[in-house]
Amino acid sequence: MKVKAFSASLIHTLEQKLEELIDDDFSPNLAFVFASVDIGLEKVLEVLKKYPMLVFGASTCGEIFFDGNRETEGIYNNSVAVSLVEMNREHFDLKLFDGKGISSFDLGAKIGLWGKEIFDVPGFLVAVGGIGSNGQEIVEGIQKHTGRETPIFGGLAGDDSKFEQTFVFNSKKVMTHAAVAVVFDTKKINMKGLATSGWVGIGSDKTVTKAKGNIVYTIDDEPALKVYKDHLNIRDKDLPEIGVEYPLMIKKDGKEILRAVNGVNREEQSLVFAGTVPEGSTVTFSTSPGFEVVDHTKADISDFFDRYGSGSLLILFSCMARHKALGPIIIEEILTAFEKAKAPITGFFTLGEIGMMADKSCEFFNETFTLVVISEKNIKD
Repeated sequence: MKVKAFSASLIHTLEQKLEELIDDDFSPNLAFVFASVDIGLEKVLEVLKKYPMLVFGASTCGEIFFDGNRETEGIYNNSVAVSLVEMNREHFDLKLFDGKGISSFDLGAKIGLWGKEIFDVPGFLVAVGGIGSNGQEIVEGIQKHTGRETPIFGGLAGDDSKFEQTFVFNSKKVMTHAAVAVVFDTKKINMKGLATSGWVGIGSDKTVTKAKGNIVYTIDDEPALKVYKDHLNIRDKDLPEIGVEYPLMIKKDGKEILRAVNGVNREEQSLVFAGTVPEGSTVTFSTSPGFEVVDHTKADISDFFDRYGSGSLLILFSCMARHKALGPIIIEEILTAFEKAKAPITGFFTLGEIGMMADKSCEFFNETFTLVVISEKNIKD
C-alpha cells in the first residue's frame, strides 16, 4: 500500500498537486477527499474525474491534514484534504448509496448487505450526508448483516457548521441524504481504531420521557427545546450550534454515550440528535472539563499506538464541537497522533463519529477523536 496526502485551498492548487503526485511510480486507485462546501464540491469533482480513482468524499466542518512538514498547519477551513492510495484492487470496493425516502437503518442495511456480498469478513469506512441522519441507525443497519464486531469507522458530513445541508460524493456524483462507503477485505487488510472523548456529565440525571429514533420531544415531561434553553441559559436562536458543545450523556449498561444536537423543530419544541436517544433513557448534560481533555486524548493516542503500532493510511474523524470548545489547542491531538504513527493524517471535523469501543464493538459517538489506522497484512495472496 502506497499513500500520499496533501491539502489545497484552491481548485487550481488541487489540480497542480494531483499532477505532481500521480506518475509512473504512483498510480492511486482510491482517494479520500474531505472538502469545505465553500470551495465548491462540484468543482472538486470535475478535477477528480480526470483520474481513474474511486473517490470517498465528504463535506466538512473543517479539514485536517498533517504530514510533519513545518509549513503544514494541520487544521484548515475552506479547503480540501486528500489522501491518495495505491493498493491491491481485489482488497476493497466503494459505492455511493442513495438514502432518500428510506430510514437511516435501512440505508445502513444496504451498506452492510453490499459489503457482506463482496467479502466474507468485511470492514467499512462510511461517511453520511444529510442533516437529520441517525448515525446510530446507520451502524445498526450495517451490523444487521455483518455482526457487532465488524470494524466500522466514519463520520457524519458537515457544512462548515451552518447546519443546513451536508454532502457525500464519489467520483461521479455529489449527493445529500446519502452515504459513501469503502469495504475492505479484513482477511487481507488490518483496520484498527481509537475513539476517545473526555467530556464529563454536569447536573442531575434526567429522563427522556418522549422520543422516537433521534428526535427527542420531552425530557422530564417538559419540551426538550425548553429544557435545553433553561439549563444552558441560552436563546432559541443559539441552537443547534451551541447545543453541540453540550450533548446529552446517555447512561446505559455501565457505558456513557454522547448525543449532540444537530437540528431543532421549533414548532414542536423538539430536538434532533445525531444518533438515537431511546425513550426512557437516563441522561444528563455534559461538557468539556477544559484543556485536560487534550491531555486525556494524547494519553489514549499514545496507549493505542504502543499497543497496535502504526499503519500506512490514517484517517481522522474528529467532532466539530471539540474544535469549537478547545480552539487551537486541539492541534496537539493531531500532532501526537503523527508523532506516534510517523505517517500523514487526513480527515475532517464531523457532526458525529463512528468508531470502535474497548470491547471491539463499533458505536456512533459525538464529541470524540476517532482515528482509524489501515494497513495491508503480511499474507501472501
